[in-house]
Order: sequence, then C-alpha cells, then structure tokens
Amino acid sequence: MSDSDLRRLYREHAPRAPEGLFSLEDLIEGSGPIELDIGFGRGLSLFERAAAAPQSRIIGIEVKTKLAYKARERLQKWDLRKVTILCGDAREILKRAEPSRSVQRVALHFPDPWWKKRHDKRRVIGEALLSELARLMKQGGELFIQTDVEHRAEQYVAQLRGAEGFTLVSESGYVEANPFDARSNREKRAIEDGLPVWRILATRD
Repeated sequence: MSDSDLRRLYREHAPRAPEGLFSLEDLIEGSGPIELDIGFGRGLSLFERAAAAPQSRIIGIEVKTKLAYKARERLQKWDLRKVTILCGDAREILKRAEPSRSVQRVALHFPDPWWKKRHDKRRVIGEALLSELARLMKQGGELFIQTDVEHRAEQYVAQLRGAEGFTLVSESGYVEANPFDARSNREKRAIEDGLPVWRILATRD
C-alpha cells in the first residue's frame, strides 16, 4: 500500500466523535469514573492507565489520524472495552460533549510542543479548552498537565491561577511525580534520557 493510500486509510477510518451534541457516558458501556487522555500520541498512557485503573472508563483524544487509528487497532487486539478513542481537535470535540460535571480526571501529555514564542497562538491549552474542561469536570476532579518545555509549563501554571474553577494543588503549581501511574511515550523517553519534565496538577473547585 502506498503512502498516499495509507494516509487516506487513516483519514477515512480514524475513530471520530459523533456528530452534534453527544454523551461521553454513552461512548463506553458500563459504569466507573470517566477519564480523558488528551494527546495520547502512540498510546502508552492509555494502556498503562487502563492497567492502573481498571474501574475507570477512559476516552483518549488524539488529533493525528495515524496515531488514533493504530491505537484503536491495539485496543481491539487486546479487547480493552473500557477504553475508547476519538480523533480530532479536543477543543472542537469537547464543546459538543455532555453531560456537565461527568469527568473525574483529565491528562494532557506534552501538549503544544512548539517551543518558540511565535507559536504561542497555536497552543491547545488556552481559555477555550480550560472552559470546556471546567464545565465537564466533577468537583474535586483532577487535571494533570506535563511538558518538557519550561516556558510552556510557566504559561500553564499562570493560566490555571487565573482560570475560574481550578485550584493548583501546590503553591508552585508543580508536583514531583505523575499521579496517574500512566506514562506517555514522550514522558518515558524523557525519563530515559534524563531530561526535565514539568508536571502540573490542579483540582476542579
């Protein structure tokens, strides 16, 4: 299969969110807290979190069609029925998601990797996303963000300090370790290479 055929395959068959308003609770059968894994990349965090929290229903959102397609293939192979995947821009998907106050935990792994300040306008984490997360998250729910770009970490901390509905769990805004026992592929590589990772944790008021 040619590269163009593969790109078309990924584009046409990557799992998408339903059209219009849709219910997060209807995406996965059963019960258990709903968690969002935004920007899961190659998918390691999905599988590690599923093992660490088998009671949870995990919804992964990834903008890259190839990664979303391949992660879904692996989920089907391993028969992980409490994890599902949506391909697309999380900001666009979540503004159509219901019901409010239904999400217990959210993880964003290494978003906005462009380190130059001229790319600030491309940031995923901004007022639009934080507003939707505040609407969807339960009181006491946890929002975890990690990055290896220091000035991005500083921006996220500043945004969360000013965002209505969120409280940072530490005075600095940072935590020592990943609280979800689920590494992303990029986090695993950063740890192996001895690179710094800035981890931020906030709770929904």
